[in-house]
Amino acid sequence: MRKPTIYFLSYFNSCRSLIAEAWAKKLFSSKWQIESAGLVTSEVDPACVKAMKEVNMSIEDLESDEIDLELLDRASVVVQMYDYKQEKTPPVQQEGNNVLSWNLPNLSMYTFESDEEEFAYYQELCDDIAMRVKNLYEKIEGKPMNHTASVM
Repeated sequence: MRKPTIYFLSYFNSCRSLIAEAWAKKLFSSKWQIESAGLVTSEVDPACVKAMKEVNMSIEDLESDEIDLELLDRASVVVQMYDYKQEKTPPVQQEGNNVLSWNLPNLSMYTFESDEEEFAYYQELCDDIAMRVKNLYEKIEGKPMNHTASVM
């Protein structure tokens, strides 16, 4: 029997969906299959890697994958991450009770005045995604997280 699956999708699978995958793998039990993908593959965003290291999380070993339509069809939960302002539409046109859309900035499309400003935005993005994954966990599992699985 297959495990229930949570599938995080974004356009490039280089930052947002990888962050969500890493947090979900930390929070959800091994009874869940956690995956992420994008419309196209891309190099993992170095600024994203750096921001995750700040919270002792590594995404360096995660690979950018293209969306697997079979996995998409059988996923228990699909989380589409896209920048409502910059990207306008979700990575896939998937509908249903198990589909969530998260408005998250695609920071690769933004211009920053300094490295410090850029890093601050990536830290905020990591924190935002961590809280959304925590809320998803509590909604799916029907219970608050225990203190040993903290997101921060």
